[in-house]
Amino acid sequence: MMIRFLFILFTFNLSVWSADLHLFNSDDVFNDNFAQSILSGELKAGESIHLRGKSVIYKEVLGSGNTTLILKVHDNEMGQDLALRLPHGNQEKNYNIHDGKRFINHSFAGFSELEETKLPIPMIHSYEDSSYLLVDVIENDFDLKDFLTNNESIPDVEKAHIEEALFDFAKQSAIYQTIGDFHVEQLVYSKAKDKWFLLDWSSGHELARLPSSPTLFTQHFFTNSKRPITEYESNLLNSLNEIVSEERTKQSELDTIELEKIKQQLSEITDYKGILEVYKDIETKHLMSFYTLLQKDFISNHLNKFPSGELKKQELELLLNHLGKFSPYYFSQFAEKVMANIYDLDAFMFIYKKMNEIGLDEELEDDISNIISDNIQRILSNTTESPEATETIEKLKGDFGLISYRTKDILAKAPDFLSPPQSCQEVLAEILNS
Repeated sequence: MMIRFLFILFTFNLSVWSADLHLFNSDDVFNDNFAQSILSGELKAGESIHLRGKSVIYKEVLGSGNTTLILKVHDNEMGQDLALRLPHGNQEKNYNIHDGKRFINHSFAGFSELEETKLPIPMIHSYEDSSYLLVDVIENDFDLKDFLTNNESIPDVEKAHIEEALFDFAKQSAIYQTIGDFHVEQLVYSKAKDKWFLLDWSSGHELARLPSSPTLFTQHFFTNSKRPITEYESNLLNSLNEIVSEERTKQSELDTIELEKIKQQLSEITDYKGILEVYKDIETKHLMSFYTLLQKDFISNHLNKFPSGELKKQELELLLNHLGKFSPYYFSQFAEKVMANIYDLDAFMFIYKKMNEIGLDEELEDDISNIISDNIQRILSNTTESPEATETIEKLKGDFGLISYRTKDILAKAPDFLSPPQSCQEVLAEILNS
């Protein structure tokens, strides 16, 4: 009798466990068929969704778009509800789960820049590449598309509050010329907070170069070019763009003052560590023209203050995070001149990946390829032999473009140049001396 009872109890526990949703299989590979148990209703409210390294409690489906499925979940560790964004598709519009995975990655890539400029967006609490985003739930009442459609039915006093909140969003976003995947259904209004939030985005945001640069708010943005713009929308659009122009003009004046202050500080510093400290303090909310002039000043006047062959990944990262977005032309100049300062393979790969992300000026590509060839042996000699280094070198040997045949010949002899792994005594001595 006891054995039968234990068997029933085991079977019951197994069925309870199996009702949970595991996003990763036993081989730690993402389960592309996860949506089946959600959309069929098999996964019930109160059951668990197992992420990587943690679990959340499923509550309900919040919605779905062309590329993602959004669930409301509860995180017991944080003690709050969150939105779990999962890759999905829309067969009617020819989107599949791989499009969803790309969008998850693009959303994460575009997050930090928007957060740094203090745009009202949901915080990302957890991210897994090509798998999911765990973000704040933004309770909202309607999106901008609904507001434009139904504005005539909204009482004037309430409408004025909603418009003022939209003007505030225009001020906050004024420095942007484009935001990835920005459209009227992504901008939502919360009556409780009297505030507009950008609910979703992609990557590839573009800063306005000048006060007169194009804005986020266009006739196409309001109508998607599918219908004529209404008189109300036209008036609202004009008001939004006037506000954006005013904010950009103010920002341009502040940028001019700030740039002169920074250039003066830098002109008095000869030590590269002091230069890094100045860049570390630069705020991120500026027009593109500010960063272009800042980059030009760095390349022309301060890069030569950095010691040859000693620039490491951490320092490169700090520089690129605070010098702002580069155009391909200025980044080509930066990459060309910084190569002689790079210390090891880790630092080289950081700048190499940036070259592929940002793109390079075509006229300078051959010059940069030659500079890589001139410096790669020295960079390898400063790199400790390891499985990770070997894997990186193999990948570089398979690349083309910037990796010339001369560079590949040197990479083929990498074992002759790599430094041997440090002994325990050497590691301990290095720690004690640092």
